[in-house]
Amino acid sequence: MLASTGLRAGESIRLTLNDVRLDATPPHLEIRHTKFYKARLVPLHPTTVEHLRSYLLKRNRFRLPQPSNAFFLSGRGRPLSYDKLRRIFTQVADVAGIKKKTDGRRGPCLHSLRHGFAVERLLVWYRAGLDVSSWMPHLSVYLGHLNKEETYWYLTATPELLTVAGNAFFRYSDGGEQL
Repeated sequence: MLASTGLRAGESIRLTLNDVRLDATPPHLEIRHTKFYKARLVPLHPTTVEHLRSYLLKRNRFRLPQPSNAFFLSGRGRPLSYDKLRRIFTQVADVAGIKKKTDGRRGPCLHSLRHGFAVERLLVWYRAGLDVSSWMPHLSVYLGHLNKEETYWYLTATPELLTVAGNAFFRYSDGGEQL
């Protein structure tokens, strides 16, 4: 869900059953407890909705030690903690063959999914021929940032992003399309 929504890990573990609106049109999450205290609605991709529905069925069959309104629960039926989520992410990354960097650099982390989401969104917009600069404020609001400058920190210069941005600049400088 983090990769498909760009949520902060903390926002996801604070979701309640009422915040996850899978039957709404369109299905979405209501993010209430945010870093900057600004609530927002986050639409969900149909494949994410499928996986969340499947999880919810399993969650509702699980006998809880005590009732909980938390959407995500640990294997013991308690609200999922950040430390547990981070450990699970590390285990999944290890199984997938994604290892921590050994040269002193940081390896993959939960927040990397948020960065990946932001970069992927720009790639989609460039490929669709949209004016990316005019869409940046929308991405900022979606990610829960106060301004677009905060969002720029998420835009890692991947080879793919540099290629599509460079191609857009070339078309613009050649007198063609807008940037």
